[in-house]
Amino acid sequence: MSQDTVPEDVQATIQQEYKILAEYKMVASEKVGGIYVIPSFANSLLWYGVIFVRQGMYEEGIFRFNISLPDKFPEDKTVPTVIFQNEMYHPLICPFTGTLDLTQAFPVWLCGEDHIWQLLKYLQAIFIDPLECLRTPTNSPNGKWPNSEAAELLMQNRAGFIAKVKECITNNKEHLYDEPPTDDPHYIAFEQFNDEVHGPVKQRIREGKEPILTNTTSSAASSSAKGLSWVKEGEYVPLSMD
Repeated sequence: MSQDTVPEDVQATIQQEYKILAEYKMVASEKVGGIYVIPSFANSLLWYGVIFVRQGMYEEGIFRFNISLPDKFPEDKTVPTVIFQNEMYHPLICPFTGTLDLTQAFPVWLCGEDHIWQLLKYLQAIFIDPLECLRTPTNSPNGKWPNSEAAELLMQNRAGFIAKVKECITNNKEHLYDEPPTDDPHYIAFEQFNDEVHGPVKQRIREGKEPILTNTTSSAASSSAKGLSWVKEGEYVPLSMD
């Protein structure tokens, strides 16, 4: 079948898939440390993600999130939506929906200028130094932070805010091994570490003999994709290379 006989809507879909694949390749090339993402097997507009926070107030936090791309991504000026999967405590994250306010970094999405890897870098930044987020006035329509209570506590009582963050980190770790909410084979799943099964592979990773997978991570993580990536048992410290 020649390109001329392919329906326009099919051509548009194929072109969009190539652009989304290019975005995914850019994420890999930028080596955004501590963040693992992969598009859904069934829907490339939905990405599954996990962030391992390695420094700052949220250090040792492990948070699941989804990225929803607009239907006409990347041409659409609509900014992608980031939604955290478990209860979060952060000035920029709505405590009811888990939605991250991206208006400070991305008032609109500019095709060719804005990329998913930049969004992931911003994700790193808000957990390393949430106070920095509050130094610039919010661009939200109502002029308020998504979690105004957290914003006020951070500005007035840092110790109290950090205590809330510690609770958030603990609560999220308690859900680390929950059953996947979907049967999508690309969902990032976690398993309890089994030394007999995972120990030899972990050793090969340390020796540089095992391919490192950038879209699954666990203590141990498993999926139908190639390779494995690891976190240190009991400490949730990634052992995979950045």
